[in-house]
Order: sequence, then C-alpha cells, then structure tokens
Amino acid sequence: MTPIKILICLLFVSIPFTAQELEIPNDLSLVTADDYKKTESLVLKATDWLANTPVGENPDKRIAVNGFLMKWMSGSPTVTIALVEGIVPLDCADCLMVFMSGWTKYSLEHNYSKDNTACAVAGAEHAIRFYEKNKAALGKNADMEKLIKLQKKGKLESYIASKF
Repeated sequence: MTPIKILICLLFVSIPFTAQELEIPNDLSLVTADDYKKTESLVLKATDWLANTPVGENPDKRIAVNGFLMKWMSGSPTVTIALVEGIVPLDCADCLMVFMSGWTKYSLEHNYSKDNTACAVAGAEHAIRFYEKNKAALGKNADMEKLIKLQKKGKLESYIASKF
C-alpha cells in the first residue's frame, strides 16, 4: 500500500475519534460579552459532541457538556432561544438540550441570526437526527414523533413558522 493510501485510511479511521475529543475547562469564565465570544467555537464543538455521542455513552461528560451549554445559552448576549410549546420536545430532556444547542449553532453560524423560524427549524432538525439515532435508549416520544412526521411531509418549517 502506498504512503498516500495509508494516510487516507488513517484519516478515515480517526474521524470517529475526533467527535469524542472535547474538554470543557474547569476555570471557564462567562461574565463579559467577550467571554461568550471567545467560547463560541467551544459551543459549536460541544453541540456537535452532544448530538453525535450516543445518549448512554460517557454520562459524566454529557452532564458537564449540558451544564456548559446551558450556562452559555442562558447568559449569551448574542443568542436568544424561544421555547414555544409544540416545537420543543419538553418530555425528553436530552432532545431539548440538542434542540436548544442546534438553535444556538444555527444562530452562531448565521451571523447571530434572530430569525426564530430558521433557528427553530435548525434546532428541530438537530433534535430529530439525535432522537432517531438514540430512540432505543430514549424511548418513544410523542413530541419528537410529531416533528418527524411533519418533516417527512415537508411541513416542518411551515408548522414552526405558524407557532411564532
């Protein structure tokens, strides 16, 4: 095997491990607007880690990541999340965190978007992917099943828009 083929194989083999490499610093300060700005890349990594790590895997780290994201989202001067009944999966705490972090990710990646519909659609789609991958561990959830049906019918965005 040529060195280039070996390198390509190694790159593909290492991809699953990169999602697991996330450390939330213990001394993280979230006081000023600059503190929040400086940690945006960590928020994006934490969001991906949360959505891509199976719900039963590494529970202590999941608690730490959830805590960091919740603290960041609740204090952020740039991202505001609207929790509207019928859109958010209130009966599934893990799905709710993935929804909120998906909203946050969309907002950050789209110049601090304040478009509630677009952010909520992104959050819902993020939560749907997570739920479908973890349904066996999470159990059936009526809120998530409704969002999935709407998505399959191509009506998710119009449904969410009607809620705002």
